[in-house]
Amino acid sequence: MEKRSFIRRFLRKALIILASFILLVMVTAWYLAHRWDNQIRVQLKSYVLDMSDSLYNLQYDKLHLNLITGSLSIEKVSLVRDTAVYTRLQQAHKAPRFLYTFSADEINLKYFKVWRYFHKKQLSASSLVLRNPNIILELNTQNIDTTKPRNAYQNISKKISSIHLGTLLLDNTNLKYTYIKKDSSLIYTQLHELSVQVRDFLIDSVALQDPTRYLYARNYILDLKNYRYRTPDSLYWLHVRDVHYSAEDRSIKIGQFQVEPRYNREEFDRKSIYQRDRFDVHLNNIDITNLEPRLLLENQVFQAGKVVISSGDLDIYHNRNLPMSPGNKLGKFPNQLLLKVALPINIDTIIGKKTDILYTEINPKSQEAGKLSFQQVHGIFRNITNIDTAIARKSMLTAELDAVLMKSGKLKAHFGFSLKNNNGGFSVTGQLKDMDGRELNPVIKPLAMVEVKSCKINDLSFSMNGNERGARGEVKFLYSDLRVNILEKKEGSHEFKKKGLMSFIANLMVIRNENPGKEKTIIAHPAYTRDPNKSFFNLVWKTLFTGIKETALGENSPI
Repeated sequence: MEKRSFIRRFLRKALIILASFILLVMVTAWYLAHRWDNQIRVQLKSYVLDMSDSLYNLQYDKLHLNLITGSLSIEKVSLVRDTAVYTRLQQAHKAPRFLYTFSADEINLKYFKVWRYFHKKQLSASSLVLRNPNIILELNTQNIDTTKPRNAYQNISKKISSIHLGTLLLDNTNLKYTYIKKDSSLIYTQLHELSVQVRDFLIDSVALQDPTRYLYARNYILDLKNYRYRTPDSLYWLHVRDVHYSAEDRSIKIGQFQVEPRYNREEFDRKSIYQRDRFDVHLNNIDITNLEPRLLLENQVFQAGKVVISSGDLDIYHNRNLPMSPGNKLGKFPNQLLLKVALPINIDTIIGKKTDILYTEINPKSQEAGKLSFQQVHGIFRNITNIDTAIARKSMLTAELDAVLMKSGKLKAHFGFSLKNNNGGFSVTGQLKDMDGRELNPVIKPLAMVEVKSCKINDLSFSMNGNERGARGEVKFLYSDLRVNILEKKEGSHEFKKKGLMSFIANLMVIRNENPGKEKTIIAHPAYTRDPNKSFFNLVWKTLFTGIKETALGENSPI
């Protein structure tokens, strides 16, 4: 009995001591939290003012420090620019080029080592989470900053010796980026529902020189579900979906890029007024590697090593019933357009895989649609740049393409585009092999009102050189058993009927049935003057078709 009584007295005293200790810890924690809470309030606002030369003010509704859990939370926080100070700094040529405006519903600092902060001036925490932040970044290239550049450590070193965050997370972020050019023109980019994760963020005296870090962190990861942009002509939506960026890998992965017409074909024609191509584009699983994000953000230069597109679909529609647009298309060859792009671009290689291309054109004479298809297109584009220093080193943009033409034709082509001058200089070589000529009827019946009854295309090899004024080259068209029907449209119908007499005369007297025939192999040397209202690909096709026509019909054919 005495032993039990002793144990009960011992437990009672132990519990009293433990409770007193817990109470003491809680009271001490409350006292320190209240004391340090006030100090943090004062210091936070002081830090922001001192480090920004009074350019920014920190504002918030509530701040709460919990020593037990090691957490610090700030509600309704914002970083506000003082416009009067900014104007004064501009006049003194001390205004920074980069400007910020920031707000968030809440900021949570977790596992905050408070003792280390107050006694060693080291800010260290497991994570910093910003809930629903709104960020406005402005790069004003007109600002002249004559102050001595300082890095992040130099900015904080008078107040804090180091900052370390295991993870910095900005969830559901709205970001607006404004680029103010020297001529006062503006470029806006706005992103919604952006997720930003920064891993192992450290600012101290040596972090900037650490080669394993990028802007003081091991990695920056950005994820964006959807971005939509309406083109200035209001005819298209541009969609970018499922974007993932990793600074450590210097890579961007894009789930899909889409150019979506805002109107169906009939409404698009009404909105367009004049003839123009209508594009419907889907590109899937795009990988961009060796990206230079600092060049893009600070200098508006897009530089990357390789862009790989896993698959895609390109649907092009053109209605020739509409009137031609006023003026001409001079200066609009692919290389000329690249040189005119306002954004400096330097991409080493673009690879496109498994892309299907369908071109549809309405013929005003037949009122029917001709369709030309390229399936399983694979392309490699090299030296895509409009930067003078890069062009000085390498002045040709090249493209190598292979595809299946109209289900059976094996097509290969090589394009070279000069970037050294502005006249659109280019070269093309290519080959089409082993194709049944009847596969071309879906395009030539509506557009040329001619039907291929039979033709075995053994080899079509071609080469040409030209510029925006015209092209000339060589065409070697080897074929056999060529027979055609000359067609006319049945009135009030979508069907065609054969012109019997004209077809008979054409096959008997005009068309060469084969090449090579009994004589030597015919090789054509076409020259074609460009219609300035037509596109680059129209010039390539017309030059090629001139060579095909000279081979099959002769130079002075009546057809």
